[in-house]
Amino acid sequence: MLKLFLCCALFSGVLAYNHGQDSIDFDNYVEFYKKNYTTAAERNNANYYFNYHTKLIAQQNALADRGSSSFRVAINQFSDIRLITFAARLPQAVYPATSFDSTPVQTETTVADEMDILTEYGINVTAQDQGTLCSASWAFAAAKAIQILNALPSDLQPLNYSAQSLIDCAGMSTACTTQVPQIAFDYLTQETGTTLIPAAEYPARNDSLQGMCVPTMAAAGVKLDTYSRIRDGDDAAVMRYVSSSIPVIVEYNPATFGFMHYSSGVYVPPTRPRANSSQFLVIVGYGRDTASNLDYWLCLNSFGSSWGENGFIKIVRNAQPIAKGAIFPNTIGVATM
Repeated sequence: MLKLFLCCALFSGVLAYNHGQDSIDFDNYVEFYKKNYTTAAERNNANYYFNYHTKLIAQQNALADRGSSSFRVAINQFSDIRLITFAARLPQAVYPATSFDSTPVQTETTVADEMDILTEYGINVTAQDQGTLCSASWAFAAAKAIQILNALPSDLQPLNYSAQSLIDCAGMSTACTTQVPQIAFDYLTQETGTTLIPAAEYPARNDSLQGMCVPTMAAAGVKLDTYSRIRDGDDAAVMRYVSSSIPVIVEYNPATFGFMHYSSGVYVPPTRPRANSSQFLVIVGYGRDTASNLDYWLCLNSFGSSWGENGFIKIVRNAQPIAKGAIFPNTIGVATM
């Protein structure tokens, strides 16, 4: 009798869970993000976490409405999975033992109070989407940093360069797991004749998964001559280079609900993230938010333009050092046209 009662209770719970507006919202979510669940159990699990995150999002935004939090969150492509699953999809980066970095270029002696490289030079950069199956932020960050630096001397809008070519040709066996931007920079600086290829000539695969490297003679490739690194914890150096219009890539731990669902405002991470994961961001500016009175770093992510503030995130400055695995394109060679 007890087993029969439990079975009926569970069944009733499932029916209650899947009815009404919650069910409609989830159906719309599945359609909008083109989700494909292979089994009914997988879909039910996704539905559960979608509803769970919907409630957490409402709670966080209520805090923001009352001025008790400096950032807001929203439903996105990750809302149907657990936070621990999200973290597992972005494994902690593993760095090579050697580096071919060079002496950094000279920077301005005076550091600006605030900076936005893209606004300063009128550069239009669209956040790319690395997908949900390949942890390839290292390649997207490398491609975007070179794209931005290459656009600075001219009035031309920069081409989107191919992260996929880096995933395929430089990523080796860890292209979708623990790879780092240095490998992309080593490939571009140390391999004879290699250039970063426009995305139009080497398009992305579905979910950015690694494929066979296809050698391509690009009509508008860009040559990276040198790159440089910044020691961990040296945020002053990061600010100095960004102030001098040099985009800096950093490794960031995304394993928090707030980062996973970030929508707007100045993100303040918890003291202890749930796990150790790696996502590479391109710092393109810094400033002070008047609404929250917080200093922030302006970072370009690779979760697509529907995530965050059109693909960007403002991360609180001076709370925790952001300079981890920091690296930047140092000098650009002659681009072929």
